[in-house]
Amino acid sequence: MESVPVCMTVRWRVPPGEAQSITATLQSLMLKTRVAPGCAGCSVSTEMGAQVVIQYVENWKSETDLRRQVRSDRFSALAELLERATEHPLIEFALPGGPRGIDYAEEVRRF
Repeated sequence: MESVPVCMTVRWRVPPGEAQSITATLQSLMLKTRVAPGCAGCSVSTEMGAQVVIQYVENWKSETDLRRQVRSDRFSALAELLERATEHPLIEFALPGGPRGIDYAEEVRRF
């Protein structure tokens, strides 16, 4: 069975005073992500304004690799950061069957 690359993108707004601590935590999480089996890369970027927009992206070699990460403690730590958003975060999983939202993570973590 051939592996198809997949991607998780998370984009959310945070108060300017929290942006530095959130991005520092994300950088720490990225160190663990980059050495995880199947990781094809990850990145974090910020857009400064009245609210700060943070975008975090993980690329995986296969959906199996992504699913393993969604079930991990590292993903739970990412979810905790999302709770600091000032509005609902945008979460998208680019999968072979088409894009999915947060429902995908909920489904994966249930089983």
